[in-house]
Amino acid sequence: QAAADDPDVVAIKLTLYRTGGDSSIARTLLQAAERGKQVAVLIEVQARFDEENNIAWAKRFEDAGVHVSYGVTGLKTHAKTLMVVRREGDFMRRYVHIGTGNYNAKTARLYTDFGLLSADPELGADLTDLFNVLTGFAQPASYRQLIVAPRFMRERFVQMIRRESEHQQAG
Repeated sequence: QAAADDPDVVAIKLTLYRTGGDSSIARTLLQAAERGKQVAVLIEVQARFDEENNIAWAKRFEDAGVHVSYGVTGLKTHAKTLMVVRREGDFMRRYVHIGTGNYNAKTARLYTDFGLLSADPELGADLTDLFNVLTGFAQPASYRQLIVAPRFMRERFVQMIRRESEHQQAG
């Protein structure tokens, strides 16, 4: 809500896996779009139990001028990410949230979720690249800090396992 109300926020990008019927976050994204902010949302249409809600929200988003993406062909997008781009003086700062939760008020009461909130420039750049992939605009050669499935995850996990094995062997 703070980002939607803030006149210095220029963009909000979010992945929505399970919206729910009366989603306060979805309503807030609509408000942000109505206030002239660039809003981009990835809606997962294969989200178990919420397919109908997600499709209904996607239509409302499109009607409000939100850039709606339905994911990457052949993949189920299970990412829980948010990026807010804010003008601060002469530069833009990206605030990011990466979490395990669905941005869904009902499931938030049932599950323990973990999240990372950061203004780290490398994470912001990675989320920018990820949203470009999810909205169909680009495909990065690699990410700086994120490990993104399916293209990069296995290789990166194997590298990290080998690195730890080398640490152990070196004592």
